[in-house]
Amino acid sequence: MRLFGNRQRIVLVALVATWLGSLVVVAAVARSCRPAPLPSYEHLELDPLHTPATAYDWTRPPEPAFPIPPYAQYLSGVKIVIDPGHGGRAYKRGWKIGPTGLREAEVNLGVALHLAEFLRAAGADVTMTRDKDVYLAKDEGDDLRQRPEIANELGADLFLSLHHNASANNPNANRTEVYYHDSPDHSPASQDAGRHLVTGLEEALRLEQHLPCAVLCDRNNAPNSGYAVLRYCDGPAVLVESAFFTNPRQEQLLRDPVYQRREAYGLFLGLARWARGGLPRVGVIEPADRRVRPGGSVVVALDDGLSRRPQVQGHDKIRVDSIIVRLDGTPVATELDRDKWQIRVPIARDCRPGPHGLYVDLETILGHHVLRPNLTISIVRDWDLSQGRDSDPSRDREGAVVP
Repeated sequence: MRLFGNRQRIVLVALVATWLGSLVVVAAVARSCRPAPLPSYEHLELDPLHTPATAYDWTRPPEPAFPIPPYAQYLSGVKIVIDPGHGGRAYKRGWKIGPTGLREAEVNLGVALHLAEFLRAAGADVTMTRDKDVYLAKDEGDDLRQRPEIANELGADLFLSLHHNASANNPNANRTEVYYHDSPDHSPASQDAGRHLVTGLEEALRLEQHLPCAVLCDRNNAPNSGYAVLRYCDGPAVLVESAFFTNPRQEQLLRDPVYQRREAYGLFLGLARWARGGLPRVGVIEPADRRVRPGGSVVVALDDGLSRRPQVQGHDKIRVDSIIVRLDGTPVATELDRDKWQIRVPIARDCRPGPHGLYVDLETILGHHVLRPNLTISIVRDWDLSQGRDSDPSRDREGAVVP
């Protein structure tokens, strides 16, 4: 007796084949889902699982490897001016050299070149004040003025002056220091960058000595006016003293190009984390030409540097109580539009015609401040507006302030 006809046998065979194929697929998936074998640590000197943390030597750095982290993407388009300090002065005998003759200027340049490479790989817009052992002006005062002027002309997001420290009395001194200009209120955005740079350098260099607070005011060392390269900068600016070249052991490390690259990588990671934290900006959007009548108002847009990023939820990244607005140094009450994140600044009716300084700063949830909080507006009379003129004689035809 025939149990199945030809057609039934064909269907049965197809079903069995499908079932067997499913088993094969399931088996393959099961094999792919098996946990990967754990890495072996037998080559390490110390057992990483059971060795007490206190048994490790902090000053022993990891193997040299310098990958670009994913969060470095936020450096894309960021304008950074790198200033390798003290170039072109090799003719000055004994000037800024270590115990065995290593010139600070050479190390500054070596680190700067490596840092520029890392930053450009991440998409940053990098300008160097020098890329060889030269000065911008033979007169040291002019040189100190011209270097930050490069950042001013570019409207840089950060001016970073790279140095290595010295001690005339203590050859054992060796630590990281980062300086901002004048006072904590002068440029909070500079201190934001400084915090991240300190962390990056300390992780990379593993120096034994650390200051309780390594972000310092330049007036600590130059009480009268601070450091010139920071003083002449009109945007965020810091001066980094990564380590002491007068420390004999550190001097030898600084001779090593790989060590210089390690230092540059620490600076790079610090800058990448700084950019990741958002770079807030402000700008006058009304009136567009920044010319306003007495009794009128100015509208300033607030950009927290975070909310416009993909996958960022909400626009509540600004601490509202942190918003500071001053007109010519005097606090001004403003109206905040939280839907548009704009503030309206009223202008008093008795405000004199001419240029006025408008300062707008804020702090984000990640503790960052406005890169360039100083804005300029022009108070004009009705007659000047009707004639298309500016009442400020210090302005040129394009409306820019003439120094």
